[in-house]
Amino acid sequence: MEVAPAGVKVQDLGYRWGSCGKGDLLYFHWKTILLPARIAEYVIVHEMAHLHEPHHTAEFWRRVERALPDYELRKDWLSRNGSSVEGV
Repeated sequence: MEVAPAGVKVQDLGYRWGSCGKGDLLYFHWKTILLPARIAEYVIVHEMAHLHEPHHTAEFWRRVERALPDYELRKDWLSRNGSSVEGV
C-alpha cells in the first residue's frame, strides 16, 4: 500500500469497522478480530487506502482493488454479515 500510518488504535468505534483519523492514525473496531481473516484484511486495506485518498473516489477504489482484486466480494460479505458478528 506504500503508506506509513502514524499509529494504530483499537477501540470501540460503534457501528464502524475502521477509521482514518487526523495525523494519519488508523483506528479499528476491536471486534474486527472476530471477522474472518480475509474480511478483516479488507477493513485494513480500506483504511490504509484512505491515507492516500480521504474520500471514496474512483481513485480510492482503484487503490483498494490493486491490493485486493476481489475487494467487492469482501465488501459485500461485510455488508451482508457484519452486523451478525458477535454483538456488532
